[in-house]
Amino acid sequence: MTSLPASQAWLYVRNNSSFLVKRNGVQFSREPGNLTQLNTYKSSGLCNDKAIDINLDEDGKIVMALKAPKRATKPSKSLNKTPLRKNFRRSAKAIQSQTAGKFYRGDLTGKALARYAALHRFTKVQQGLAKKAKTKTGRRGAVGDDDEGMPSLTA
Repeated sequence: MTSLPASQAWLYVRNNSSFLVKRNGVQFSREPGNLTQLNTYKSSGLCNDKAIDINLDEDGKIVMALKAPKRATKPSKSLNKTPLRKNFRRSAKAIQSQTAGKFYRGDLTGKALARYAALHRFTKVQQGLAKKAKTKTGRRGAVGDDDEGMPSLTA
């Protein structure tokens, strides 16, 4: 079986994919191997020969999967999965050594570490060991608007 060039596969998958999700004018993609979940050629797990995926398995454990270019014709065996069970620093070091250390998509190392950090935090919140991360919403001045010491405008 011959494989399609990545650029040609992207032309077919770009606007027509079962993984495609469109929300608020932005196209997202839920395909395996897509770290940023954005529908772009660079982060596509379907089109690139080498892709990195960091996700939760059925048990809620974090797993890193690397796409094996040699097994491109056998999709069920094309991912090498590595469970990230150790502490945060050792798992982060494993991600760095498997990606940039082996010249395997070094451009995605930072994004892989960011995704691992977010999933690690999520699992700790689920277990009740950490608090949920605070998110900022609204304008900067609207949150702590206190006008102490300012003269009032009403008479």
